[in-house]
Amino acid sequence: MSSARLIRILRSASFRLPLIYAVLFILSAGVLFASVYWTATAAMQNDMAAVLRSEAYQLAEVHRRSGLAGLAEQITRRINFRTKGPIFYLLQAPNRRVVVGNLPGMPPVNGAIDFEPDQPQPEIDPDRPGERPKLTGFGLTLPDGSFLLVAQDANRLVDMQRAIIRAFAWSGGLTLVLAIAGGALLGSNFLRRIDTITRTSRAIMEGDLSARIPVRGTHDEIDQLVASLNAMLARIQQLMDGLRQVSSDIAHDLRTPLGRLRQRLEDARERATTTADYSAATDAAIEEADALLETFSALLRIAQVEAGAQKSAFAPFDVSALLKSLGETYQPVAEDLDRALDLQIEPGATLTGDRQLIAQLVSNLLENALRHTPEGTRVRLGLHRQGDGFEIEVADNGPGIPASEHEKVFDRFYRLDRSRSTSGSGLGLAMVKAIAGLHGLTIRLEDARPGLRVVLKSMA
Repeated sequence: MSSARLIRILRSASFRLPLIYAVLFILSAGVLFASVYWTATAAMQNDMAAVLRSEAYQLAEVHRRSGLAGLAEQITRRINFRTKGPIFYLLQAPNRRVVVGNLPGMPPVNGAIDFEPDQPQPEIDPDRPGERPKLTGFGLTLPDGSFLLVAQDANRLVDMQRAIIRAFAWSGGLTLVLAIAGGALLGSNFLRRIDTITRTSRAIMEGDLSARIPVRGTHDEIDQLVASLNAMLARIQQLMDGLRQVSSDIAHDLRTPLGRLRQRLEDARERATTTADYSAATDAAIEEADALLETFSALLRIAQVEAGAQKSAFAPFDVSALLKSLGETYQPVAEDLDRALDLQIEPGATLTGDRQLIAQLVSNLLENALRHTPEGTRVRLGLHRQGDGFEIEVADNGPGIPASEHEKVFDRFYRLDRSRSTSGSGLGLAMVKAIAGLHGLTIRLEDARPGLRVVLKSMA
């Protein structure tokens, strides 16, 4: 591993986080260790003191019943029974002569005492030859002036304390090592995923908008972030593709009216000889310019809708009432065009959105149905509630649209061959798609057999 990569791993958040948790764990374990250390030490000290006190008083009772000789015999039996301790004895006569015991003589001391024998006692602690053992004991001066001492090796307590310290040191050190190793592993894995994101970002900056960040399938936070980034990249690619498509469409579809406008102006300059000729040419040029301006306005509205600029004005409204009002408005128009418009609208459907945009959406669908169908066609505007949602349909029994054209008709400037004889820019259904997407409505085209059925479904 290179030093530069090692430095990156050590600086990564995925390395620092396990290390911080390890340090916190060690600190909390230290508090627990201190508690265990002092509790265990105190418990063992109390237990030793209680055992020694009880042993001393039991032997004092033996002295009371059997005298010094009986006590010496009892101590001898106990020493022989416990060949290696853990209890040691000393019985001194009133003149400090050692009567019996496995401890050297010493000045009498009543009560608890911690002491070290004047010289090494191999029989006390054979595991530490040549060392002066540390003892803790309990002494009693008996009624006849003799001295009794019962003791235990205090190194047992020290050994226990050292064992606790060693256990904590090993566990803390192992925890820290595992945290460092785990942090390095996590950091390396994290950096690999970050490098993948970086490479994808650079590929996109270099022009490859189709590049995507691979998802590992672990469904962790990084995978969720990657999924969101990929969705964002897909949306950006869609917008860029739309922008390129719009640019291409403008170049192809607006070139003809612009060329026609220029041709009419040239004809007027070369051939017009009267005021009436100039006036007619000017009117025709204005008409062409108005059509171009209307087209650009429609493109701007579509762009604004796709960008979600109108979402700030969203509010709940009654979709059923809006469709009923639009249907009643278009029924006389349909009669004038020798068509029929039927309404099948269920009441009570609501939607949170922009009322004017939804009205424009439905109006575009109705105008398409009335404009691009033959006389005598029946058009149906319907709204059907489905649970918490609803479905809007605009259907007719006209010639319909081939299934192969269903997706294409939503593209900007796309027009069917039979529609080119009628006025329009081919932006009506593109606006419908943009408004539906803004409001979370799905849109699909169906074959009505005969005719076409456009269905808008809420996703509530």
